[in-house]
Amino acid sequence: MKNKKMIFVVFIVALNLRLGISSIPPLIGLIKQDLQLNNFQVSLLTSIPVICMGVMAFGVKRMQQQFGRDRSILLCLFLLAIGTASRSLLSNYLSVVLSAIVIGFSIAIIGPLLSSLIKEFFPQQTGLLIGVYSISMGIGSATASKFSLLLAEHSWSFALGSWGVFAIVAGGVWYFVMRQKTANVTTASPVTNGFPLRKIQAWKMVLFFGLQSGMFYGVSTWLVELLVQKGFSRVDASQYLTLFVIVQMIFSFIIPVLMDHWGSTRSWIMICGAMILLGVGCLLTSYFFLLIGGIVLIGFGLGGYFPIAMLLPLQASDDPMEASLWTGMVQSFGYIVGGVIPILLGVMVDIFQTFNVFLYVMIILCGGILLLTIQGRGYENDEKSESGERNDSTVRKLHSTKRADDRR
Repeated sequence: MKNKKMIFVVFIVALNLRLGISSIPPLIGLIKQDLQLNNFQVSLLTSIPVICMGVMAFGVKRMQQQFGRDRSILLCLFLLAIGTASRSLLSNYLSVVLSAIVIGFSIAIIGPLLSSLIKEFFPQQTGLLIGVYSISMGIGSATASKFSLLLAEHSWSFALGSWGVFAIVAGGVWYFVMRQKTANVTTASPVTNGFPLRKIQAWKMVLFFGLQSGMFYGVSTWLVELLVQKGFSRVDASQYLTLFVIVQMIFSFIIPVLMDHWGSTRSWIMICGAMILLGVGCLLTSYFFLLIGGIVLIGFGLGGYFPIAMLLPLQASDDPMEASLWTGMVQSFGYIVGGVIPILLGVMVDIFQTFNVFLYVMIILCGGILLLTIQGRGYENDEKSESGERNDSTVRKLHSTKRADDRR
């Protein structure tokens, strides 16, 4: 029963981790017009929280040591609620940027600590729980993409601020469920060395996380504008953004569950990369059915890439504290990389005056992931080349053998 409650807690908290970002893209046209912004300025509204998610993730260890995991998540949920809801009252550009910083800080702390909770309560079902984590974020993104434009009939600021209600609900659920927990093991851990900065596998994970994050937020930010440029109405284009998010959400659950039973991490990265490249090729055309097919294919590929990026640091760690540190490092540097990409895309769109430019950049980013996957040992930690914990005794044997080799 406790673990069922934990599954629900993971779901309700993760639901909030994209609402404050995904509610922006459907409203970009309205915000640009109302505040007289260029593409670079408006790109900051989605990029700033992502960059903050990276920069501020360096504070995960300090927050966890100072307040404990449970109190840290509760505090950040209410900060997230305040930052999001403030957009309803303060609708100038500076206030929206400041709210994006608060949102980014909150997500930066919640994400790694939620991974720590998964490692604690579900050490043998990390693939399944990352699937729950991912599909919950996807539901949040799809909901924001679907209804933000509808809520904007009142005003775009009201549409952005209304999503703060979900963070309040999540904070209440978190408080009442975690209050009943008999023990919180996050304060005692043998891991005290901080981020695994000397691990080459960790830096490969950072690069993978950053590139896939940049692709996701690039599509989320600019897909609507691309489709409008190709002749779609803004309402229809927003619907197809929702289609992308739904497909991405579905496969973000299916793929990590499949990874627990079949295929290596490398094979799934290659499959997802192929889908993305095919999808980008379709979006470079002007044929309706190819455009829709391209959206679905990219949703498939990016839907797989996010949970893979989340699973890798969990596979590399041995306990909840270590999981939060590996995840904190991957997300901190990774989100900085991912957050800069939509800004660069905004600058390039202003220069070249075409939204097709973000598709060419996606080809480069996806090619970088595939190249890194093909060469070398890949992203996995030394002994963990397969997804999940399918054979614990084998994993432990490989672990001890590798450590012996390292000592030699």
